Amino acid sequence: MINRLKNLELKFNLSKAAIIIGVLTLLSRLVGLVRDRLFASRFGAGDTLDVYYAAFRIPDFIFNLLILGTLSVAFIPIFTEWLLKDKNKAYRIANTVLNFSFLAMSAICLVLFFFSPALTKFLVPGFSPAKLAETVVLTKIFLLSPVIFTVSNVFGSILNSQKKFLIANLAPVLYNLGIICGLLFLFPVWGLKGLGWGVIIGAVLHLLFQVFESVRFGYSWQPAMDLKDQAVKKIGKLFLPRIFGLDTSQLSLLIGSVIGSFLTVGSIAVLNLANNLQAVPVGIFAISVAIAAFPALSESYALQDLAGFVKTLKNSITQILFFIIPISILMLLFRAYIVRLVYGAGKFSWESTILTFNTLGVFVFALFSQALAPLLARAFYARQNTKIPVVIGLASMALNVTLSYFFALRIYSIHINLPPIIFSLQTGGVVGIALGFAIASIINVLALFIILRQQLGKDLNNTPGVIKDFDLGLTQDVIKILAASVIMGIVGYTSIYLLAPLVNTRTGLGILIQSGLSVLLSVIVYIYLGLKLKLPEASSLINFLKRKVGLKV
Repeated sequence: MINRLKNLELKFNLSKAAIIIGVLTLLSRLVGLVRDRLFASRFGAGDTLDVYYAAFRIPDFIFNLLILGTLSVAFIPIFTEWLLKDKNKAYRIANTVLNFSFLAMSAICLVLFFFSPALTKFLVPGFSPAKLAETVVLTKIFLLSPVIFTVSNVFGSILNSQKKFLIANLAPVLYNLGIICGLLFLFPVWGLKGLGWGVIIGAVLHLLFQVFESVRFGYSWQPAMDLKDQAVKKIGKLFLPRIFGLDTSQLSLLIGSVIGSFLTVGSIAVLNLANNLQAVPVGIFAISVAIAAFPALSESYALQDLAGFVKTLKNSITQILFFIIPISILMLLFRAYIVRLVYGAGKFSWESTILTFNTLGVFVFALFSQALAPLLARAFYARQNTKIPVVIGLASMALNVTLSYFFALRIYSIHINLPPIIFSLQTGGVVGIALGFAIASIINVLALFIILRQQLGKDLNNTPGVIKDFDLGLTQDVIKILAASVIMGIVGYTSIYLLAPLVNTRTGLGILIQSGLSVLLSVIVYIYLGLKLKLPEASSLINFLKRKVGLKV
């Protein structure tokens, strides 16, 4: 499979790049689900998993704040611009960014190491002293990971800028394998510390493979630190405002740790497990497209090819929604089956299962917004505009905090009975945190799209046909996708009940057969309708299957 992906990588286009990233992201998410199942079955939604996930919050927060989605989106447009002009100068810029970011992150994590007891107590004030002490120990170990991932992120950005997506997107698989090794081999010997060192081993593997690949494509490290270089200063100007544009999902998990520490044991674990499930389709079908589109968007803007920029944006939005909208409906319908199949083993109780699929159900309502936000934000960054996403992100943060706190402490009943959407739950606790996040996420993506559309309209004032085609084409595609998805959902909802008497739903095998056949039938119906409605993504998918697996249609 890897050789096939390498051949696909040789000739770049958006669809091929998205396929490469999507396949590897799928592999990474599958390994991640195996990891989560092992953790859930081994520990259940209890104290150990609460400690494990809470210990990630400070290292993950600092890395997501300063590096992930921050450094790369400031670095890639400038690095890409210089790759087109002077490759040697581009690599000198890369070395300056690499060396400075490594030293800066090392210094920050060293300070956090000494202050981690106080910070952890602030983060999880409801933990018992013993639970708090264990969280501090793991946090100190995990603080190595932002330093490693900072360097790894720079190398990943170098590869992505050159449209070399294979190794950069294989690295997360290695990271998850390192974590699994920590659970299986180090935990029995060292306890919780073994879990911590498994994470660090995975991070090192994540870095090394990208270093080797970057060197293979011409990178050479130099002890450069030219902070006065105008291109480096430009990266800094793009970077600094972006640090306020933290991903709302990370903020939700941070809020969840604070509030969850006062809730029943396992609340933090449930929030993270539900979040990991809803992140699977976003990573496979949205992040992959956003990553693939970003260099193309940056290049179009650098060349002042605004028509190409708009075309790439429209195609990317349609590709994401083609997958995400039907997946949202299927996940809502099959949320209980998904949680039972993935986590329902060992020490993971039925009460934890119910709470997890209710939380997942709320997350799913905002799946489309979580899927589009990375692409829309990158569209701004490709235009070297970080201010607007930052302002919108800050407003969304404030809304997220307010709503999550409000809904977590209050109980409201939600009932939706419009087949295929059948939904009933009570907010409060972890479910309330998810609801606050979902509402803030939807408002965030709507604001991003409206403002971006206004800016594109102004830029294309002299060529109104381009923006008119964008509006008309996107509207038509969204209506077609929604229509096909609703019909697909009705088929899926009906088939669940028709198959129920034919299988034993008290066993894992029976659930797998029932849900698997229902999903398969639903997908076939959706693709058929997509072909009839002349959605290009449906035709591309069928052609891809014909080439790769010999499907006869």
